[in-house]
Amino acid sequence: MRMPVRFDSLAQELNFIALIDLLNFGSGYRVPLHKYTGRGAFDTIRFGAMSFHIGGTPLTAATFKNITAFEISEIFQFPIDREYTPEGMPFVTMTEANELKRLAIGIAQVLNSTGEFLQSHGYQDLASFILDVTKPSSGNPPSAKNLVDHLIRALPGLHDFTVIQGQTVYLYKKAQILTYHVWMFFKDQDPDRFNFADIKELTIFSDNVIPTMLEHLKVIRLPDSLQQKIEAGQELTTAEAYLARAAAVVACERIVQKAHSQGTIPHMTEGELDVYLWRLGKEGDYRKIVRLQLQDTVMF
Repeated sequence: MRMPVRFDSLAQELNFIALIDLLNFGSGYRVPLHKYTGRGAFDTIRFGAMSFHIGGTPLTAATFKNITAFEISEIFQFPIDREYTPEGMPFVTMTEANELKRLAIGIAQVLNSTGEFLQSHGYQDLASFILDVTKPSSGNPPSAKNLVDHLIRALPGLHDFTVIQGQTVYLYKKAQILTYHVWMFFKDQDPDRFNFADIKELTIFSDNVIPTMLEHLKVIRLPDSLQQKIEAGQELTTAEAYLARAAAVVACERIVQKAHSQGTIPHMTEGELDVYLWRLGKEGDYRKIVRLQLQDTVMF
């Protein structure tokens, strides 16, 4: 995920990476995003982050707290309304919200709540928060779990859980992938903070791609009714999406355990398996596989 962007400091790059992972959602808008912009969800978020940086918009708590959906539309360069001609009024043109308006609102809301937390706790930006909660502690090695815990307790935009049949299902995809990227990019630059001793404890970062790939590869089997909805490109319920994503987490945990016990890939981590499956899903005919879709979420 290295970007063709120059940074003046570790903190500036950390702030940039954290923003991308905080906003790493919108997969349910993949089709309309391609229709209007020619970009998918992740490329749209990455484009927006680069627009912030290159355009000189400060990635600060104040910016996040006050940003609007209209400003998101401009910075990320996707339209949020469309023109139409009312029936019986051929000479009148009006505008209405298009499919991407809800995505812009979701991005703005996540940034607003993040900015609110940062400002109320005296942090200038995401980087200052992360650097504070990862301060080296005598006798305690740097911990991925510690960072994930701080992130999910602090930021509503990372509250990736739901209740299914009376049981709470916790996935925390974005908090974990943010932590994984912090480790990956900065463990050598600042090992006392970021060379997490427990990095292998992270699960996969379950989104729409991994469950789809695992089902296609016959690693997991989803209920027929759910798979039919996915293949038809229908919007899933929150419970259905979490069911598929949770199944992927369990399956990948077992794959890694099997690889370790059989000695085939003794050092494989769930994070590495996630990266492999995600990249595989973007190649060749795998890209054509219809993925599960949920627009009403800011978690994936």
